[in-house]
Amino acid sequence: MSTRQRASVGRGFTLTELIVVITIIVILTAVAVPAFRSTLASSESSMAETQLRLAFATGREAALHSDSGSDSALMFQFEPGGRTSMIACEYIGTFRDKSGSRDVSGRYPDRDVFVPISAFDPIQLPRGWMVRGFVPAGLLDLGGAGGRDWYDGNRYDNKVRSWVFPETGFFDALRADDGAERQSFLVRFDGKTGAVLVGDPRECLVLLPRATASDRTRAPFDQYRFDRDADLAGLVQHALQRDDWKGISGSGIDQISRLLGDVSGDTVLCHTVEQVVLYKESDLAESMQARIDKATGCLYKDAVKPEYVAKLDTDRLNRWLEGDTNNDGQWIEQGDTPVARIYTLQRYTASLQPVPLLNLPDIARDFGQGGAS
Repeated sequence: MSTRQRASVGRGFTLTELIVVITIIVILTAVAVPAFRSTLASSESSMAETQLRLAFATGREAALHSDSGSDSALMFQFEPGGRTSMIACEYIGTFRDKSGSRDVSGRYPDRDVFVPISAFDPIQLPRGWMVRGFVPAGLLDLGGAGGRDWYDGNRYDNKVRSWVFPETGFFDALRADDGAERQSFLVRFDGKTGAVLVGDPRECLVLLPRATASDRTRAPFDQYRFDRDADLAGLVQHALQRDDWKGISGSGIDQISRLLGDVSGDTVLCHTVEQVVLYKESDLAESMQARIDKATGCLYKDAVKPEYVAKLDTDRLNRWLEGDTNNDGQWIEQGDTPVARIYTLQRYTASLQPVPLLNLPDIARDFGQGGAS
């Protein structure tokens, strides 16, 4: 090997060349990382909407293919630390829930019971993506003189409209009688036509069993092991047909209400909604200047009661979901950049119809007077 060749092989890189290479890598990284993040965010957003559309199509499909011709429903679930899931359910029967609040005439509510359909797997949104349901002013307080059962607490104001969160996992799962805190919303489909049942006033209880054997050794839970039996529909049918459960138990309610009523830790109280909003929880948290709880993955505390991590301005929260992202009380006109997406459902196909945010200035004026869209 010649002297020139040996010198060329052993020379290596100069300091200047290394600095140039590192600079190029830094520049490429600075350009590529934001682009990658933007692509990833766009992909997640598209996936979230696709999953939501698929879920509603599944709910309608369940109604059209029901062997009994019963109604179906799409129910929204969120478990702390997990993701938002959408569950196709079928109607099983109705009973008078004596664990519910009496109305002004002193009557207990009749409530329809739904169970998840085993043939349809729950459909999940990407992690961090959430759905809320729209409730017009005055429709949260449905319990009458005895107090309301659905979404009571300090998170919502019955006098104005609300976007309610699926509070299915914020309760003491080790207790059989702590189900009154479990509540969510659903969309109901007619069992004969598959049409969305718009404005349906019926109260529903969805069986969503606690995944634990705790507190199941006493009646009636020892006879109906929802936590380990695969035939939930069969168990519920059997319980609803019993004639020996009419008497009042020691807790002041009958056995069927203890097993399937609002007080039961295995059920979730639901009402129908006609509009939903799809959004990312981290975007909402940033707009509210709040932090996401690490244990729950959302703006709720890791506790047995559904509570926000801090006192939030719920009116501001509503307006952000509706498009007023700069919190100036106006929509679109003053430079808002809406992130959340509001949808209604096409009645006969259950397809999602985006709500044009450009129409929200007029809607907002109605909202401000306590009205609903």
